[in-house]
Parts: sequence; structure tokens; C-alpha cells
Amino acid sequence: MKPFLGMRAAFVLLPVLAVCAGLGIAAPGREQSLSPTTMAAARKPTPVSLTNDVLPVLTKIGCNQAACHGQQNGQGGFKLSLRGWDSAFDWEQIVKADNGRRVFPKNPARSLLLTKPTGQAAHGGGVVLPKGSPEYRLLLRWLREGMTAPGDKDVYLTELLVTPGERVLPRPGIKQSLSVTARYSDGTSRDVTKLAHYQSQNDAVAAVGADGQITAKNPGESAVMVAYGGEVETANILVPYPARTPIKLPAAAAAAAVNASYIDDLVYRKLAKLGIALSGRTSDAEFLRRVYLDVIATLPTPDEVRAFLRDTDPQKRAKLIDRLLDRPEYVDYRTLRLADLLRVNGQHLSEEGADTYYRWIRDRVRKNVPYDQFVREVLTGRGSTYRSGPANYFRVAGNPEELAETTAQSFLGTRIACAKCHNHPFERWKQSDYYGMAAFFARFGKKGGPEFGEEQVFVRRDGEARNPRTKQVIKPKFLGGAEPTIDPDADRRAVLADWLTAKNNLDFARVAVNRLWTDYFGKGIVDQPDDFRVSNPPANAPLLDALARDFITHNFDVKYITRVILNSETYQRSSEILPGNVKDERYFSRAYPRRLPAEPLMDAVAQVTEKPDRFGAYPPGWRAIQIRDSRIGAYFLEVFGRPKREILCACERSPQPNLSQSLHLINSGNLNNKLAADDGRVARLLRRFEPWAPAARDKRIVEEMYLLTLSRYPAKPEAQILLTHIARAKDRRKGFEDALWALLNSEEFLFNK
Repeated sequence: MKPFLGMRAAFVLLPVLAVCAGLGIAAPGREQSLSPTTMAAARKPTPVSLTNDVLPVLTKIGCNQAACHGQQNGQGGFKLSLRGWDSAFDWEQIVKADNGRRVFPKNPARSLLLTKPTGQAAHGGGVVLPKGSPEYRLLLRWLREGMTAPGDKDVYLTELLVTPGERVLPRPGIKQSLSVTARYSDGTSRDVTKLAHYQSQNDAVAAVGADGQITAKNPGESAVMVAYGGEVETANILVPYPARTPIKLPAAAAAAAVNASYIDDLVYRKLAKLGIALSGRTSDAEFLRRVYLDVIATLPTPDEVRAFLRDTDPQKRAKLIDRLLDRPEYVDYRTLRLADLLRVNGQHLSEEGADTYYRWIRDRVRKNVPYDQFVREVLTGRGSTYRSGPANYFRVAGNPEELAETTAQSFLGTRIACAKCHNHPFERWKQSDYYGMAAFFARFGKKGGPEFGEEQVFVRRDGEARNPRTKQVIKPKFLGGAEPTIDPDADRRAVLADWLTAKNNLDFARVAVNRLWTDYFGKGIVDQPDDFRVSNPPANAPLLDALARDFITHNFDVKYITRVILNSETYQRSSEILPGNVKDERYFSRAYPRRLPAEPLMDAVAQVTEKPDRFGAYPPGWRAIQIRDSRIGAYFLEVFGRPKREILCACERSPQPNLSQSLHLINSGNLNNKLAADDGRVARLLRRFEPWAPAARDKRIVEEMYLLTLSRYPAKPEAQILLTHIARAKDRRKGFEDALWALLNSEEFLFNK
């Protein structure tokens, strides 16, 4: 047990608390790997396309990146769309803007489009396009052919294929070349390996060159992002850790694997592929404290600890999980997590609106309403914000664009805000995707209600989403999917909700189970839980898919999938670090210690000291996890990272320890007052055991303090140091207060391990 950054004046307690062949110049044709020269000899050249040929070259050499002409205001008087997302705009800028000064039709080779990047004319970016290179010849051909503008009937890119999709490189220094194929709307394809843009998620593991050649650097895993023509894919590269000994399941995990939890099997398979060792199973005491805090945000009582440790039933852990899921504190804590997700905030909703929203969420949790139904009710809310909980969803996000962003991020884990102004530079989301989602909410309306601050949410028969640049009407379009046919009288939101929560929409289930996994492991299979994207792949994709399918099969039952997770050996694994998994912080070879969230920590201190906190007008005994509104509470909650529920990001709740937290606990007058209270824990323990013989009495009180705070018995040396300090204290009660203070400030208390 280690101190949490600092200790009280009772320093005597420190010891114990101590893109391979060929540049595809021609327009899309048969899949091939011929060089441009060979292609030209083999068949009659097809006119060069601005969209499919020229813009990828400008992207490759960096002309339309955010640091150059792709930035918001352009550079040097020349602006291009970011990474070539708007080919019509780019054609105007290259060919027509500034009286067409960037092109010279009579002598194309003297066009600024070529002389600037080749260094023949002054260029702030230097030489980025060698004269005579295949890329140079491509741009020159386009200029000579008349600079054809993009049109509606042009062939367009539909898919990007990267080979290999995954590869294990046995040791550092091994190289692997990627091959990238573009497929187009006319069914043709071509090799674009040399035109694609590459970026490694983790250069320390796998570095990638501009030609798509990967070099293994160090053990680990890295996704290599491949971008071309607005499409993005990844190649997954694994470099195994050198195995000190053969990777085997620990005995306890091996025994459990006889009944093959698919979670454990899939986690083990990934670890074996990477050469990462498994830590053993938690002790009963470690498991008990962990599962209590994770499920009900409450510490087990000393009697509950003793009873569980004495129990010899081999099914006692599974039975405990069932009991915890049936306790009212589970409802409170699960409601708190959903209130974070849905941003229940009285400042934006009014106090009555926040109360209505919170009570509705709590009722749905208490009834264990299937998650698909819960989300469907949220997305189709209407009526008074003071009478209908889900109606408040349309007050938190007040317009179609905000609702599109909120819905995508909350329930699909997808951040689409970047596509509001332009196609996403590193993801597949287009501006049309953004406004296609917004169109589902274009016909909702709000008006004032009869009570002060009340709003009525309703559905209109008219209203459309429009592209802000072209002013064209955008039809409703499922994110990454099709444009549905919608009856004019139908509620578009219901159409969206039906698609979103459908059993064949694996993305919805993936995001839901990943959020639950994050709750119980402190880290998602996709981390962060609202940042699903091609360039942020899951740590274990087969595991995520298996959980999602299980969730769907069991009709989106949250308690069911929670049981599956908590009963797994993966959840019940020790946090002990082994030489074979010391660098693992992603693959769940061991438990990752997590600082307790603000509300459970505050409640734990109150539980241990028997001095509950007061929260405004809430009745005495109310707990922090029961507070409906993120504005109500105490300075303690702010210091320890409670979210304000103002921004759309899971990152708003901060799990990281910091110096302010340590200083607050060390110097907190509130904590000292709780410890010294005549009706607090220390005073009660002294009165309770006063009749006992002194030695037995002091030993029992120290034992009780350990059970209260750390949910375990003290080791003999730990107990002895505390007892020695208490015996030497001038004021015996003060000595016990010091001992409990030290336990409350210990790392073992402040973290869930």
C-alpha cells in the first residue's frame, strides 16, 4: 500500500503506506501494376482526371494540407480544399481564380502550377515536385489536355483496398511493403500505392515511408493509416514481444477456460499473438472491493468482507455479481453514467427539466429496459420538457446540426463535427454524410410551454437540411449508409432510430458494449469510447465483435452483458505486473489500476468516516452518485474530475490523479473534521471496543479500519506499525485518527485495483 503523493504529519506511518509498383496516371482501368510508360504503350491513354489523378498528387506532395494551401485562408494568395475534398472548388482556384494566372495554356510547362513546386519560380515550400518525375508528367498532361473540369458523370472512388490488412513482423528491422488498390464506381480498379498517403499510429512500433514500406521498430502494435482520394483504410502491424518463457494461461485461468468464456479466449489469442504474458487471478479480497466499486460505487462493509472471504462456494463470485446487479445502488450508479452521456445539466435544461430527464433515465435503468428501446425513446422524444424526459434530449442539443453530432458521437461513437465544413481529411465522412444525418432532425421544432422555462418539442411537416456552400437540399442519409425512402408524414427521427438500433447495425452494439467495457476496465477496447474511427482501431476487434453480437442476441440486455463481462477471467485478473506484461497498457493481460471517480470516492470517504456529506436541498444521507445535476455538489467533486456535462466528449470526466487532489486530501479541513467528530467512525469504534483488553482492542480497531477502507485484513507488519504509532501518541484517539487518515490517503484506497 503506497501513499497518495503525500502524508499527514504522522510521517512514522510512511513505511507501511509506503503505395509498390507503378503510379496510376491513367483514369481508372483494369487492376494492374504497370508503370505509366508501360501503360501508355499498352493502350491509348485516357484523359487525366482532376479528381482521380491530379488532386491525389497535390495531396501526396502536401500542397493541399492544413499547413499549406489547404488551411482555412489558404497561403500566399492560393487556397485549395483540404486534402482535395472539393474538386469543383479546386478547379476554379487552379484554372479561373486570379484571372487564371496559375495556368498557361499556350505553354503548359510554364504554368505556375508546375514552376512553383519544381522550384523554377520562387516557392515558400521549396521543391516538392521534381521536374520530370511521374507526378510532374501527370500534371503536365492534364494541363496539355485542356484542364478538364470535374463533372457529375465522372467516375468516382468507391473503395480502398490495402494489402496486407494485418501482418505480424517477427522482430524489429523486418520490412513489409503495402499495396493499395483503388476501386471506382464503374467497376474498374488500379494500383495507387505510390499516390497514397501513409501515417503510422505508433512510429515507435512501426515506421512507414512515403512509398508505403513499413519497418518494424519495437514490440507492440500499430495501425498504419492509408489515405487516398478521400477514403481511408488501415493496415495492422504487430511486432511480438520476445518471449522469455512460452506464453501459457495461469492455472486458475486455464481451469476457467474449460468452460470457455469467449472473452477470455479472444483476449488470450491476442496476447499469444503479441507474446504478452497473463497475470494471475485476483484474490477474493481484491475481487470483492473491485466489483463493489465498479457495480454499485460502494465499499463492502467489514461484515460483508468477512462473509465473502469465509465462503467456500466455488460460485460465490458469480452469485455476488447477481446480488450487486439487483441492489438499488446499481441503479443509482448506472443512472449517473447515462446522465453523463446525455448531459443532464440544470443550467441548460432548467432544474425541473433536469429532474424530469434524470427520473426518466433512472426509471428505465431500474426496469432494465433494453438499450435499443432506451435509445429509440431518446431519439423520438416529444412533448413538454417538464413532463417527458426524452424531450430534453432536444434541448441539450438545440438544432439539427448539433443533434446530428450528438447522436453520432453518443450512439455510434463517431465524431463527425469535422465534416460540417469539409470532408473529413483522415476519415470516410463527407460533408454530405454530416448534413444527411442533420436532415433527420430538420423537422423537429420547439416552442414555449405554459410554465416558466418549459419547452414543448414537436414534429413539423416541413423543414430541410441544406448544404451551406451550395444551398442544395440534402436528403436524410444514414451515416455510412443509404438514403431511405421516407413517407412525407412520417417522423424522420423514428426512421433514424429504427436504423440505428436495428439488430443488423453492429456499429450501434459495438459502441454500447465498448462503453460498458470502459466502465469496468477503465479503458475501452476502443479508447476513447466515443472515438470510433478507421485510424483508431480496436485493441481486439474479434472481442469487440463477439460482445456486440452477444448483446444483440440477448436483445440488448445491459445486465446480461454486464454479467458476461464481470464473470470473465479477464475482468477478474490481478493488477500484478509481470516481466512478460510490464509494457501492456492496452490488451488486458492484467487489471489496470484506476483512480476512483469523483462521486464514488467522495461517497467512500463518507462511508468510512460515517459522516455523510450534504448537497444543497437534498435530504440528509443523500449520496454523491445520486445527484441528478452536475452543477450541484461540492468542491471535492470538481477537484476530482466530475464532468460539467457541457461538452460532447467522454474525456470531460477526468480520471487522472493530480497534485491538487493530493493537497486537498492531505489538508482538507472537512476530512479532519470527519475524523475528529464525536459521532464519527473513530469515536464509535473506540466506544464499541472500549470494554476489550487494550492490546486486543487496538488490534481489532486497526483490523476494522483495514476492512472498512481496503476491504482486506492487514498484513502483520502493517498492523504492527500502526499499533506502534497509536501506542506512542500522546492522545490515543488522535493516534487512531492519524491511522485512519493515512489509510484514506493511501494509493490502495484511492485506486480500484
